[in-house]
Amino acid sequence: MRYFNVDQIYADLITGRTTRTLVYSSLVRARKSEQTDRVEMFEEAIRRFDEWRATPNFTPVTS
Repeated sequence: MRYFNVDQIYADLITGRTTRTLVYSSLVRARKSEQTDRVEMFEEAIRRFDEWRATPNFTPVTS
């Protein structure tokens, strides 16, 4: 899937439509292609997702 903003990636991570591993893989590809804007986007989404998972009352969202 082609992502266009951080919120789209973050929402897909929370709902389980994508995995952190897949997003990280996209981050690595963006780094190799020197796409700095996409690198920042993926890093921010992963950071937000990790913060969400680290909350004391973490409950996975199910569809």
